[in-house]
Amino acid sequence: MRRLTIFLVTIISLTIFNSCDGNFSIFKEGDEYTIVYGYLDVDADTNYIKITKSFTGNALEMAPDYSASNYDYKLDAKLIGKFASAPSRVSEVSLDTVSVFKPYDPDGLFYSGRNQLLYYTTEKLLANEYYQLKIIRKDSVEITSKVKTISSSSIRQPVYNISFESGYTNKIEWRANPFNQLAAYYEVIGYFHYKQLDPGSTDTTYHKMRWYFGSGTGEELYNSSTLNMFVNYTPTSFYSKLAADANIVNNTDTYTRRFVDCFEVIVTATGDELYNYILIQNSGSAIMDTPEFTNINNGYGILSSRSVCSKKFAVNDHTINTLVKDYPQWGFEKVLGNY
Repeated sequence: MRRLTIFLVTIISLTIFNSCDGNFSIFKEGDEYTIVYGYLDVDADTNYIKITKSFTGNALEMAPDYSASNYDYKLDAKLIGKFASAPSRVSEVSLDTVSVFKPYDPDGLFYSGRNQLLYYTTEKLLANEYYQLKIIRKDSVEITSKVKTISSSSIRQPVYNISFESGYTNKIEWRANPFNQLAAYYEVIGYFHYKQLDPGSTDTTYHKMRWYFGSGTGEELYNSSTLNMFVNYTPTSFYSKLAADANIVNNTDTYTRRFVDCFEVIVTATGDELYNYILIQNSGSAIMDTPEFTNINNGYGILSSRSVCSKKFAVNDHTINTLVKDYPQWGFEKVLGNY
């Protein structure tokens, strides 16, 4: 087996893209490197950055060892830029550390079932501003990266509620703030939230059906007439997607009762750095042998930006009636105050 310097970049929170499985494994011949992964989110109360190190050795033997890819001391890590607490001047903020539990993965190559150290700040970031990450190791090696944050967005369509009765094309629309500050890439996901009461149970459980609406670059999705971005969808597709929902398929009994909660739309925007990395990741190139894209100076990994906007909508009474009358096998009921 080759002796490799190996590092793992793990997405810290929810999957950013539908095509992304949450883990990037990058292999690099040579010495030890500082590895950085994170994204800066102006909508977040806390921004996290994962900082680890590569290691040289047998991957199968060393990857499960936490100490092999993590520093045994706190790095001098700072974020430099303009923050909401002092928006008129550039400030330097020291990053603190927190341990976040990484669930056990019996099929995973790297360590799991233990805490992972992350660096973070609770300083509120500003949109469309540049931030520099500076890390200094004990050996005085300095690692840096610089990214620009993304504007927040707001969902414009639907407005009040959402209906799935029409067979004609409809739109999910949103607008960047300001409208002409488009992110590199957007993805739109919908979630149908519903409650379930199983036979013989007094406890209501909560479930959701995921609906991928679409994705694309800001330029591809932008409509200059409305100043909005949009993706198209066919409302009546809702019923076929719900029919394929794993919980509906596998956990429907004769006396199962279900109640509509709401429909949530989530628009996720990401910066150029992560978008470019994923393009390379999916290009069929030999990225497993050479990290062809990194924006970490004197290290490897990705520091990018992201913005997420979401909105929950009441489900139109007509759709609820259709669920109750046309799909009785699913057990949906209409109750007073239900939406």
